[in-house]
Amino acid sequence: MTHDEMAAFFDRYMRAFEREDIDALLECYGPNCEITSPMFPSVRGTASIEASFQDVFRAFGDLTLRIDDVIVETQAGDGAVKAAVVVTAHARHKGEIFGLPGSGRRVETQMVFVFRVKDQRITSERRLYDFTGLLVQLGVLRTKHV
Repeated sequence: MTHDEMAAFFDRYMRAFEREDIDALLECYGPNCEITSPMFPSVRGTASIEASFQDVFRAFGDLTLRIDDVIVETQAGDGAVKAAVVVTAHARHKGEIFGLPGSGRRVETQMVFVFRVKDQRITSERRLYDFTGLLVQLGVLRTKHV
């Protein structure tokens, strides 16, 4: 896949994420894909990925995702492509996460998704978040203003 094809693929993926369209999201994944995330347990396979998305959408709603950058690297050999997608997310904390009940607070967080894609399906995904910033916005951590 070219850089433009990958950017279009990830734009469709992020729009499905915003719509909370789990079926459309699952179409983006290979059957044995593994997702690693610091926020939720790592999962492998369609059923586990579906449950993971259900957990995300129970905790956060009213999502808007802005793709800030897409970095693509073609892999030699098997035709796979690696991509890093930098995203700014806005959401409402609507349900329990980290033992904290939904607060209704709006949050903004920076994320990077590192994907491996083969045959137009995600075969692995690693999610990186500004986790500290999210916890501050949720009121779990406090910062000292100087």
